[in-house]
Amino acid sequence: MTSSPVWLRKAENRGGEFLQSPGEDYIICENLVKIYQVSELEVFALQGLDLTVKKGELMAIIGASGSGKSSLLNILGGLDTPTGGKVRVGRWNLNKISKEGKGAKEYKRRVVGFVWQNVSRNLIPYLTALENVELPMIFSGNYDRQWAKELLLAVSLGDRMNHKPSEMSGGQQQRVAIAVALANKPELLLADEPTGSLDKRTGQLVLEVFRRVRDIFGVTVVIVTHDMSIAEAVDRYVRIRDGKISTESVRRTVAQNGLSVHPGEKDEDRETGATWHEEYAVLDSAGRLQIPEEFRAKLGISRQVKLQLEDGRILVLPPD
Repeated sequence: MTSSPVWLRKAENRGGEFLQSPGEDYIICENLVKIYQVSELEVFALQGLDLTVKKGELMAIIGASGSGKSSLLNILGGLDTPTGGKVRVGRWNLNKISKEGKGAKEYKRRVVGFVWQNVSRNLIPYLTALENVELPMIFSGNYDRQWAKELLLAVSLGDRMNHKPSEMSGGQQQRVAIAVALANKPELLLADEPTGSLDKRTGQLVLEVFRRVRDIFGVTVVIVTHDMSIAEAVDRYVRIRDGKISTESVRRTVAQNGLSVHPGEKDEDRETGATWHEEYAVLDSAGRLQIPEEFRAKLGISRQVKLQLEDGRILVLPPD
């Protein structure tokens, strides 16, 4: 009798449960600054950003074009270096590795996997799905055909292993891209607008695959997007505006028995309980708070506000 694949045995051993609540801090960004030189101008993409991501977490960074989310993704992926501040991923201090140095190559090859919006950036068109997954293993010297097959099974593409990208739908291509990103067993999976080219239903299926591979392999997943609908699929999301984190929203669930269920608990509790995201404003390391634009417009706030401490609360008041 043939034994079940490694990914399936791991899922069976967990008894259908999600991973326990995410563990220690894995990604730490402190006062992160990124400045680009455009002609004679300096453009601030990140302006003192603070962010912490737990190991094994599935989270999203949501922001409009120009908010700084792509700059943050490039820094976390080792594709760019910060101008100032500190950034650490696991044991890696990304301030100390250059984009082209030996450390950066090792980091990009072993620690982080990428899934891009543009499928042509993810897959080689004349290779089959299986060959695309095998290619990163060949480059890293860790070729393992059985592992490549198990990854395609994990993303529900066991029947498409010998198909080329042109013979698959957009959603299937993105699922192959996820398998490719996992080929070298990274700790961190970064996805840049992974559902941007897909319809809503197909996009939801792809997001479910991200959750599945997080649960099976324990990889930390960070999705960068402008699409607020992705918020429903993750345990936590932060909104980025003007190069800083403005708000943070955490998934809360109440099971049928009325008890609170936290991210990382059983799948059946997630499905049967009422689920929502509770939003928090975020203070940066200097104690600064971003007040949402719609609040400022409603109260006529522009440059100045009054702060008042009253009955254990801080009141933010418009000027007289």
